Amino acid sequence: MSELMTAAGQLAPYLSAAAASMGTAVLVSARDRLAESVVQGGRTFLDAALGRGEGGDAGAGDVLARLSGAEREVLEAAVGHWLSGGDLSASALEGWVARTAALRPGGDIHATATGTHAVAVGQVQGDFNVSYPHRPQPPSSGR
Repeated sequence: MSELMTAAGQLAPYLSAAAASMGTAVLVSARDRLAESVVQGGRTFLDAALGRGEGGDAGAGDVLARLSGAEREVLEAAVGHWLSGGDLSASALEGWVARTAALRPGGDIHATATGTHAVAVGQVQGDFNVSYPHRPQPPSSGR
């Protein structure tokens, strides 16, 4: 995901400036879509900010085009979360990208479990309960 963090570093100042300068209609539309989907909201904002078609920043579009599908989805989700918060700074966006990437498969969280009844958990937010039914042990041969 180093390409993702490089892209986030390059795109964050541009997107932050776009959020600060663009009309409220685009931001309101992107925020409304957040209720439907954080990823879709981020995608809507990226498309508007990077100007799919006329007037967009070609360099930013090239940076975005270099991302894999999974990295693009992480970026879109991070942008969606970023838009729903109060801090629209470039550093806040980069923070959201790092947090979102860590929660995705292939992120910074790795868990491994082996053996009977082993459980691997990468991250828990809220309650987590694991139980197994008691299995009686076979009687020992009294030799």
